[in-house]
Amino acid sequence: MMKELIRTILPALVIAAAAVSFAGGQGHGETVQEDLYLDMPAVSPIQVPRMLPASARPQAQAFRGPVKISERDLYLLAKIIECEARYEPYEGKVAVGAVVLNRVMSDRFPNTIEGVIFQKGQFQPVIDGGWNSKEPSEQSYRAAMEALGGAKPVGKNGKSVGNAQFFIYEGLAGKGAAKWFKNNLKYVTTIGNHDFYSR
Repeated sequence: MMKELIRTILPALVIAAAAVSFAGGQGHGETVQEDLYLDMPAVSPIQVPRMLPASARPQAQAFRGPVKISERDLYLLAKIIECEARYEPYEGKVAVGAVVLNRVMSDRFPNTIEGVIFQKGQFQPVIDGGWNSKEPSEQSYRAAMEALGGAKPVGKNGKSVGNAQFFIYEGLAGKGAAKWFKNNLKYVTTIGNHDFYSR
């Protein structure tokens, strides 16, 4: 069933990713511009409450050229979503995917989905081995697709995840980690059990 889902969704994803063009690499602050059309049969959009419509989403800051998406990238993104947000609401899953992609587009992190996920010391499931025992669910694949499509879920305070590059589940992370986040990063919003932060 998962292979069938990937075969159905991946062509639309590749076209959607190709429709996103980045302004030339002239330094920081370029914005992502989207063409909102596809010439292939559309995969029906997933209706998710509390997501900003495309026209209201903040433009992501791009510091690099185009992001190329492969079937492996989709799998890795869905897997980190499963590992980090398995018991979170759907919007929380999409938000975790958005954080990974925000990092890919930042000059502070590796420039690939795989590089971001496996960067030393960044994601607890990779550090503690939980990564090896989980496979992505259909919902995690759908959340990855939403994130790749530019979805930026809205949190409890009414603010979008936007360009957040960090998230923490304080109840699991402990007081020391939570204190570091609060002292060194800017709080953005909360979705489910995760608090999202940016620099």
